[in-house]
Amino acid sequence: MNSKALYMGAILLLSAALIGGVTVVGVLQSTERVGTSGIVTMPSPPSPPSPPPSPPPPEPTIAIDVYSDSGCTLVLTTIQWDSIEAGSSVDRTVYVKNSGDGDVTLSLITENWDPVEALDDMVLSWDYDLSPLAPGAVVELTLTLTVDSGISGISNFSFDIVIVGSAT
Repeated sequence: MNSKALYMGAILLLSAALIGGVTVVGVLQSTERVGTSGIVTMPSPPSPPSPPPSPPPPEPTIAIDVYSDSGCTLVLTTIQWDSIEAGSSVDRTVYVKNSGDGDVTLSLITENWDPVEALDDMVLSWDYDLSPLAPGAVVELTLTLTVDSGISGISNFSFDIVIVGSAT
């Protein structure tokens, strides 16, 4: 058969199908199945919380006391310089005890000069060598008050001595 005859036959069949009311409906589809498998696991229990960090060691207690005797039985509250001649100096011995639980280094300050002008003509010094003072240790110190030879207009004076113990 030639192709023309085939073509004509196909048209006749299609026409007959449409006229006869027969309709063909179809769905093209393809299905594939893929097997799977697996294992169900339980999550690990949560790890216990970390313990809180340990607190830092306590700060050392810094405490010093000043005494008038080497046995550290008489707390020193005042020093009497008595009369000091212009151009001279006077020494007083004190004992400083480290009453804390850490090493300390000492420093010396004066405050509250009365009259204020005395500060210009008087100098307080000491023989402390800046060595750390261990807990419980006592150091003997000599305080020296020196009066300038050119001092004038001051007959009475007072001031505070401040000895500071600082952690080393």
